[in-house]
Amino acid sequence: MKVDRRSLVLLLFLAIVGSSTSAQRPASGSAPPGPAQWRLPQTIVPEHYDLHFAPDFNTDTFTGDETITVRLMGPSDHITLHAAEIEFQEVTITAAGRSQAARQTRDTEHETVTFTVPTRLGAGPASIHITYTGYLNNKLRGFYLSRANNRKYAITQLEATDARRAFPSFDEPAFKATFDVSVTIDSRDTAISNGRVISDTPGPGAGKHTLKFSTSAKMSSYLVAMAVGDFQCLSGGADGIPIRICATPDKTRLGQFALEAAEFTMQFYNRYFAIKYPFEKLDVVAVPDFAAGAMENTGAIFYRERLLTVDEKNVSIDARRNVVAVLAHEMAHHWFGDLVTMRWWDDIWLNEGFATWMENKPVRAWKPAWCGELVDATDTQRALNLDALQSTRAIRTTADTPEEITELFDAIAYEKGAAVLRMVEQYVGPEVFRNGVNSYLKRHAYSNASAEDFWNEIAAVSDKPVDRIMASYVDQKGSPLVSVRAECAGGRTKVTLSQQRFFDRDAASEVHAHWQVPVCFKRPDANGSTQQCQLFTQPVQTFTLSGCSDWLYANAGGTGVYRTAYEPDALRRLAAVSETALTPVERISLLGDEWALVRPGRDTLADYLSLAQGLARDRSGAVVRTLMDRLDYLAEYLVDVQQRPAYRAWVQRTLAPVAREVGWTASDGEPDDQQARRASVLYTLGWAGDDPETLRMARDITTRYLDGTLRPDPALLSTAIQLAALHGDRVLYDRMLERARTSSEPSEKQRFLNALGQFTDPVLINRTIDVAFSNDVRSQDAPGLLGVLLSNPAARALTWQAIKDRWQELERRLGVFQGIPAIVGSTRSFCDPAARQDVARFFGEHKISAAARSLRQSLENIDTCIALKSRADAGLSQFLSRTSNE
Repeated sequence: MKVDRRSLVLLLFLAIVGSSTSAQRPASGSAPPGPAQWRLPQTIVPEHYDLHFAPDFNTDTFTGDETITVRLMGPSDHITLHAAEIEFQEVTITAAGRSQAARQTRDTEHETVTFTVPTRLGAGPASIHITYTGYLNNKLRGFYLSRANNRKYAITQLEATDARRAFPSFDEPAFKATFDVSVTIDSRDTAISNGRVISDTPGPGAGKHTLKFSTSAKMSSYLVAMAVGDFQCLSGGADGIPIRICATPDKTRLGQFALEAAEFTMQFYNRYFAIKYPFEKLDVVAVPDFAAGAMENTGAIFYRERLLTVDEKNVSIDARRNVVAVLAHEMAHHWFGDLVTMRWWDDIWLNEGFATWMENKPVRAWKPAWCGELVDATDTQRALNLDALQSTRAIRTTADTPEEITELFDAIAYEKGAAVLRMVEQYVGPEVFRNGVNSYLKRHAYSNASAEDFWNEIAAVSDKPVDRIMASYVDQKGSPLVSVRAECAGGRTKVTLSQQRFFDRDAASEVHAHWQVPVCFKRPDANGSTQQCQLFTQPVQTFTLSGCSDWLYANAGGTGVYRTAYEPDALRRLAAVSETALTPVERISLLGDEWALVRPGRDTLADYLSLAQGLARDRSGAVVRTLMDRLDYLAEYLVDVQQRPAYRAWVQRTLAPVAREVGWTASDGEPDDQQARRASVLYTLGWAGDDPETLRMARDITTRYLDGTLRPDPALLSTAIQLAALHGDRVLYDRMLERARTSSEPSEKQRFLNALGQFTDPVLINRTIDVAFSNDVRSQDAPGLLGVLLSNPAARALTWQAIKDRWQELERRLGVFQGIPAIVGSTRSFCDPAARQDVARFFGEHKISAAARSLRQSLENIDTCIALKSRADAGLSQFLSRTSNE
């Protein structure tokens, strides 16, 4: 599953998943079982499901007819499985040629049902036949209701623990089985599921037809898929695998780019992996309402519309790259997650970390100018930022309840999991790592695996201590700060490294926390630079390198999952050569490390701003975006009223020359990466620098675009619209609102919807708050719009008050899967003690168990901001005074 990063940027995302040894869970060697009430008994193994669904859009319900073939490991008079929000009609259990009606005992709290029969069942095969009724809910989970184009759709989203809302099931990932699925629907509609359609027959009943799908491969229950509606598809294929991009009729034409991306990605993966695509077809379906970004249902990926259906000529390179990356992520899951599945949700990183690690490989191969490696670098920084909190978690974390499992879908599972894999890949070598991955996939195909299964395989193939390295990163929380001291003596460089856990704020170092860290040194030589890698395993360790050099960088390639601290003179020498001697990935890492050291007060804002000033004219869009984000943060949180004129003047002096260079229009033949560079510089010049000419141009471009007289660069258009909104009036607001309501293109609708959250007039802010609570905004998008409002300093207090006043309304409309946790996470935008106290009080009274960790992280981020703000004044004032005459 891919969490929607646009929403998650506002959270950090993502608020938004153990193992056991048993007969019922045919696995071994991972975490012990959780509390018995949350895990099914260990006495029965499902082998096959026969599922029939019949959705009824008149009553918003569906009927189900299900037969589960199971194997009893010993005699029993009862069978327990998962079921939630389901009403049973009839349950019959058949074994040894005898059928018995079963009595039902529900455990609503733990979402299970126990079927008991009068006569004990013997060990061996049995079948459970169930007829039942379920509800097409409005919470975007289970089998749920979606609406578009004045009609209804029925969609499934079953990860992590919602298959039980669509059909009674053994709803744990290790209970793999095969599935036969059929559906009776209106004759005007079609359906998409995991298998291909093998029959389409009229009835039963007038105006109905029944579709039957081919038998699935062996898979977990959370991967079953069903989409019902008037979907239409674009068809293609690669390597003999049929591929379709499907959407509602008004969006189908926008799927062509995604089809080309899917075809390329399929070919890329079939070359990379020793096992070719292991399923018979691939459908990719854009659905009107979808809580996640996308979901890797086997052979039937479901998607949020704006992440799949795009007008290629009218969206930015970032938007196109996201289409490819999310597709690549979900398609990678067909190997990591669908073919080989984690045994229990504590190892969800084996799914999400792997897919995130893999997603930019096809991007780099197909569109190298899009610099997918820089997205990886930014992801690593996001993970390290989260890991600096005391409230972070280990990559592998115990989770038993559905709420605990839901919380595991975060930047630790995705970005940190991927970052650790990239680090190990560089350490052992890409080809060796690939061989290990393929050996792991072959060994566990159509089965389940644990973290130990993976790292033992890589260790065996590489003959390196990968098991010790990965265990130190997977099973303990946090990441290390590697302090570097280098000295030259006798023609050799002695490098002394020390490590301790890094925290965002002052905190007692954890005495027993240390990591097995592959550290790669980069130094100048006659050919430019040279690299040497060492395994850093002790709290303090010294390495001797041949020769001496002017500078040393201790994260060559930028793939190390650690922060780095240099002595002041060493940092100045490194900063002086960074633009020419370091790669863009390494510069992103250096900027990230220095900002991280500012937050707990290890370095000063003046140190960071000096580095920033030197890199402001960097040619890499991703490096510039990283830098501009920090300058925007400074403007919002750390610059006080007295400092604001001097800070704005510094931003203008620093960025105006860059703005003149990049201009407001793309030049012929410029690198694709310059879209991001231009958009980032101009946004910060307008927002943090309050530059009058930039703001005037933004309003002019926005007005001309709305008039239909200008088609600017799409990336620049989003920047212009956001800047125009800052000082926008009612007339501009009404025009943007109308475009958000009427546009049929998902990216365009989202662009203007987000812009509504940027206005600063209190009257218009209140209108946007009302829009967020209205039916003008889908429930999937409401948390994102509220997050935009909370990130707007002018709107923050009004929005928070509205959230508190209308909380019951939000709870009814949204769900704990992502909606409510997203709002909890967005409170990290605050940076004052009173607001922090109010957030803690409110969620103390309105507890959200699926967002408990997200709340702790939000409060800790607020604390860090408050502490940084209290230290910022003197250093910032001195820097602004010193540079005012430069």
